[in-house]
Amino acid sequence: MTKSFNFIKFAATSGLLALFGSCIHAQSPDSLWSISLGKFDRNDFHGVVEDMNRLTELIPGLHSAIYNRGVARLNLGDREGACSDMELARSLGLTEHTDFIDYTCDDEIIREAMIRYYYENTRVYPELGYRPQYTRADSLRGALRSERTCFDVFFYNLSVKIIPKRKQIKGSNSIHFQVVQPCRSIQIDLFDNLKIKDIIWNGQKLNHTREYNAVFVDFPEELKEGEDHIITVSYQGKPVIAPNPPWEGGFVWERDDGKNFWAGVACEHLGASCWWPNKDHLSDKPDSMLISLEVPQGYRAISNGDLRNVIQTGKNHERFNWFVSYPINNYNVTFYMGNYEEFHDMLILEQDTLMLDYYVLPHNLDRAREHFGQTRDVLEFYTGVFGDYPFKRDGFGLVESPYEGMEHQSAIAYGNEYENNGYRNNLFDYIIVHEAAHEWWGNSVSAGDMADLWIHEGFATYAEYLFLENKFGRSEYLYELHENSRFIFNIWPLVQNRDVNENTFASNDIYNKGAMMLHCLRCTINNDSLFFKIIMDYAVSRRYQVVNSDDFISFVNCYTKQDYRPFFNKFLYETRLPVLSYTYNRENENLFIRYRWTEVGDGFRMPLGIETDLKETIRLEATTEWNELSIPGASWFNFFNIWKGYEGCPANSFTYYRTKCENP
Repeated sequence: MTKSFNFIKFAATSGLLALFGSCIHAQSPDSLWSISLGKFDRNDFHGVVEDMNRLTELIPGLHSAIYNRGVARLNLGDREGACSDMELARSLGLTEHTDFIDYTCDDEIIREAMIRYYYENTRVYPELGYRPQYTRADSLRGALRSERTCFDVFFYNLSVKIIPKRKQIKGSNSIHFQVVQPCRSIQIDLFDNLKIKDIIWNGQKLNHTREYNAVFVDFPEELKEGEDHIITVSYQGKPVIAPNPPWEGGFVWERDDGKNFWAGVACEHLGASCWWPNKDHLSDKPDSMLISLEVPQGYRAISNGDLRNVIQTGKNHERFNWFVSYPINNYNVTFYMGNYEEFHDMLILEQDTLMLDYYVLPHNLDRAREHFGQTRDVLEFYTGVFGDYPFKRDGFGLVESPYEGMEHQSAIAYGNEYENNGYRNNLFDYIIVHEAAHEWWGNSVSAGDMADLWIHEGFATYAEYLFLENKFGRSEYLYELHENSRFIFNIWPLVQNRDVNENTFASNDIYNKGAMMLHCLRCTINNDSLFFKIIMDYAVSRRYQVVNSDDFISFVNCYTKQDYRPFFNKFLYETRLPVLSYTYNRENENLFIRYRWTEVGDGFRMPLGIETDLKETIRLEATTEWNELSIPGASWFNFFNIWKGYEGCPANSFTYYRTKCENP
């Protein structure tokens, strides 16, 4: 799924304009202001802090000096010190840059805005980490209870009739499963606004009970371990309509420009059980699936996999039978009904050929033929860094949709108006670049719980940066990383509550912070050859599997023969950033720096980059132990970080942290 929420669109850099010139105090020593302005221009932010300290000693309460000191501290990465100064300046009468101060420093404003957006009708509790009070309904939806763990689904045979005039569906699903543990009852899932007609097993109707959206199916005898069984669930009703697809999921009923019906569904997080009965938990992907869609004659039904045939059903309907020959996430199962035209392309690789299938509305056919040509570049790069395309038999597909995009396996929803946007160079379409990455990250390698969904979105977002780096160089990679990292909010950790179908999309940090974490891992390993081997081998070795965060951590540790758990613990399970504590002093024309990581677990290590007035840049490797650096001839230094920027930063040293100067 693509990102949706860009909070507070005024630029986060707008407040980094110091008040020099416009707010000079009448009693201020002009020479000191002038010197400090030059230091700002040279990025000598420690020098600015020192000058502003002298000014506030001369003129206590000079709010412009206190604000400028805060700006300098923010450029150094000391957000807490910066905010303390900025708020003090405001209390002393500062009236400028108030929006910037709020954005930078008032966590409450941002948190409340995000809670309103992501939990619009749900109360959340600070003591629960700004999450809701979870109920039995949440556990039934998100937990692996015994009624779920006792069976493993290996095939779904889903048949659905789409009735657009009444916005209804009716159909059946035959669930093929193997018994893992002896049981007499199993749980499947179907939203309670959809009516179950019957559940058939071995020719007999089974009893079932419903609790919220969970359906408990009772068998007349105990099912034995190792046995294969089939139940067929027949159902009908009006599915939930998506308020804001794909981010708020459900069915989409639309009309195209020619007034023809268009219908589809996007249901990540909401759950596939909003429109068809299944074992609706991320941990269980069927090995394959048949999807039969009956639609009014004159329309086409597109779905995942490979189209086997089209069959006339009665006078006015046709059935499109699609077969998915690979494991698939339930939320990736989808359909598109519309007045589609199709065309095809192919990607020719060294030893392979991949079919590319495109379905678009007729008036966009010519635009799509030209625009979708970029898909070859995207997929060719991803096969080079992540391994072969995982779903070769089913092909790769883009299907025009009225919503922006969704990574439906082998049938990706595309609705970005055939525009190259999302990146500053406007040379590629970010929907194609992002959603195609999900074929590897999310569709092939899949999280088993919503709590681990950074594996989908963090990797897919980072894949975008890697693609841009390959096409346009490291500067474009760092630009996108830096730009998006300014919208990491750290209200919720990347991994929080399991077994409750948690809304891990809240704040979008699983995209931006997940990608930044992978970048910081690359910087810490400091060996691109090794890093990319880790990523590719993980993608290949976990192909079609369900994984979790701990599995990836263990894989990295095993591969590198080093312990990265303190690193992952900080970025995955906490919201506060690593803090670089440091001191500095100047002696005999030399600059001495002492530094270490704090507010992290033992064993945490990560590099950082600094620059000096000698026009040199230095990559430092920091741990939780004090390290010392002597720079002959230097008089000042500062840090590369998300506030100051990345220009000139040494390779593998632009990382995500804040600072604290411990000088007396």
